[in-house]
Amino acid sequence: MLASTELRRDLVLVGGGHSHALALRMLAMHPIEGVRITLVSPASHTPYSGMLPGLVAGHYSFEDAHIDLAHLSQWAGVRFIAGEVTALDPRTRRLTLAGRPALRYDLLGIDIGCQPELASVPGAAQYVVPVKPVAGFWQRWREIEAQPAHSAAAKYRIGIVGGGAGGVELALSMAHRLAGKAVVFDLWCGAPAILAGYNRRSQRAVMRALARAGVSVHVNARVSAVEAGQLSLEGGSQAAFDALFWCTGAAPAGWIAASGLATDSTGFVAVRDTLQSLDDERIFAAGDIATQVNHPRPKAGVFAVRQAPVLAYNLRAALLGRPLREHRPQRRFLSLLSLGTQSATADRGPWSATGRWVWRWKDRIDRNFMARFGDLPARMSEKPAQRLPELSPAGQAAAAAPRWAPARLPARWAPWPRSIRNTVLARSKTPCGCRRTRGTHCCRVWMCCARLSPTPG
Repeated sequence: MLASTELRRDLVLVGGGHSHALALRMLAMHPIEGVRITLVSPASHTPYSGMLPGLVAGHYSFEDAHIDLAHLSQWAGVRFIAGEVTALDPRTRRLTLAGRPALRYDLLGIDIGCQPELASVPGAAQYVVPVKPVAGFWQRWREIEAQPAHSAAAKYRIGIVGGGAGGVELALSMAHRLAGKAVVFDLWCGAPAILAGYNRRSQRAVMRALARAGVSVHVNARVSAVEAGQLSLEGGSQAAFDALFWCTGAAPAGWIAASGLATDSTGFVAVRDTLQSLDDERIFAAGDIATQVNHPRPKAGVFAVRQAPVLAYNLRAALLGRPLREHRPQRRFLSLLSLGTQSATADRGPWSATGRWVWRWKDRIDRNFMARFGDLPARMSEKPAQRLPELSPAGQAAAAAPRWAPARLPARWAPWPRSIRNTVLARSKTPCGCRRTRGTHCCRVWMCCARLSPTPG
């Protein structure tokens, strides 16, 4: 989105999550003249969470399940930086990147997702494989796939910690991919039942699928410590493993808290319904890294996708000086769980369904989403590019206009109370013809206050 005119504003998007990928596509369709957009992401390909279980199970290729951010940026005319943000200073509006020069921004978007919470369990950071970031997980999984077959007497033992949707889908996908090999799967869940928050019919359907796949489910089994090849549970019991994948808990990147931005009780960026940070209107956040304080919701990809249109609109509105919209997330959402084979379970409120037709439904939804980034339009919209306010004829004329000094009432008004003097000033017109409104800037030509007089500056 680089315009031929002088660049006046820098919009920096940190992270290639679902919200940013969709918002970037929307912004590119109708460029803003004078704005440079920069996308910062550690990797050039970002996974689509809905297709990750199918990728592990072998139903999708790497390209099917990943958004090519470099290609998307090239199509959109956006500067792409493959790098990792290590610090944010909202006061100076600067981002620190590992091994790269710092970036300055006028408007900032954050959509970096979350990562498994490992710090609370001794040894977890050293001996487990977290599912996020996906790049590290995918490399480790490919290594396990490539291992030679094990003997029946010395089976390879894979453990998955987490009884939520992510852990369940991962266990079933791995079991399907390694079916027929000498591999044992254990699913460790700290809650009394898997899939907390799902209805009982869905839970029973998934439990049957786990039993068919040969996955041993351990409930009320909270991991308290991890050592090399062995995990310890609360209560003192222990279990062995050859590979342990961590799919429970969620934690934000450390630089979020260090930035001083307002966060919720778990450290995620606290945002208004406009998706702006509570204490910095120049910073937006969406996806798993953000918590709408008025409408908190679980960390799920469906909410990130729904936030994207509002995020794109509000980023554009903030640049153009227009009113912002509010995002109201849905209370209930449809959850489609892959069962490893080409079968799936649908869950929404009290309703549930399981079968191959649910998989086909899910597959169609996922492929349609990914098609937005694979089938990019050959050309941008033919509508004329929008302009920043300072690049409009009125804004340029205002920049050349004389500045105005604050007006003062004649000395005869001095004995009157300040409230009355302010009322008189508020009712007097400014040189540009506008009236003062609650002390805010109301003139679109020069953004002057109504108390200004035509005294040249």
